[in-house]
Amino acid sequence: MNQGPALSAEQLAQFQSDGYCLLPAVLPQGVLAVLREECQEAIIEVHARMDAEGVDVLGGSRRGLQYTPGFGRVDRRALRDFVFGPTMTEICTSLMGPLAYSIWTQFSVKMGSEASSQHATTFESDGNPQSLGRFSWHQDSGYVPKEHDPYLSCWVALDDVTEENGALTVIPFTEIGVRTRVTHLADGLNGDLVGYFGTHPGVPLTMPAGSIVCFSSNLFHSSPQNKAYDPRRALLVQYAATRHGSDGEVLFGDAEQLHGLLTGAK
Repeated sequence: MNQGPALSAEQLAQFQSDGYCLLPAVLPQGVLAVLREECQEAIIEVHARMDAEGVDVLGGSRRGLQYTPGFGRVDRRALRDFVFGPTMTEICTSLMGPLAYSIWTQFSVKMGSEASSQHATTFESDGNPQSLGRFSWHQDSGYVPKEHDPYLSCWVALDDVTEENGALTVIPFTEIGVRTRVTHLADGLNGDLVGYFGTHPGVPLTMPAGSIVCFSSNLFHSSPQNKAYDPRRALLVQYAATRHGSDGEVLFGDAEQLHGLLTGAK
């Protein structure tokens, strides 16, 4: 691809009003294939670490059920080509302006019933993140310990996403009336953080593979357990306009600047 997807006026307006917008099926099959290969390599690395430590649960990853490998600094060349490539550069330019830093990249894999085998562990409340297979209502900024400006989260669907297989579910700014970071509390059962305790059911974002959901780090979102047969794989890529928190101290120590947004930007 020589250039990234152009966001429409409607998509830009929705991002500003609701805190998110959906870019349906913007990635070509070749890019999808590469990202799926990178996802599989990340899972293999998780298995290797599990084997070395003699465990079946490693953070939010549970053998045969779900995987959440993440990276502050992206070293794998093929993955870097996407994180710092034209598609994400165009998105950052449209939604953030002339300066952006890559701050976090993470795969999110919910395996589905296909994975049920003698080699899979189980979902159980054991204190580890997402131990029950769901992700509770939260803001991404709720996981950052210091005050900071909102940043951009981009959720890339590597498979078709349905309500049954663990769709990203959001509460638009216009419906919740909250646009700022709130204090999150620990969920002792699911092992994650919760920032919303109301009754809004949320809006499930179903989409074809290759779609990208762009949303503010202050947007409340969640995802249920995958009840379908096939895996639901996604890639989360996050960008901030600065490496620093509100106090001026470095907050994202592994942040890397995207080049090509603005020549000479510092």
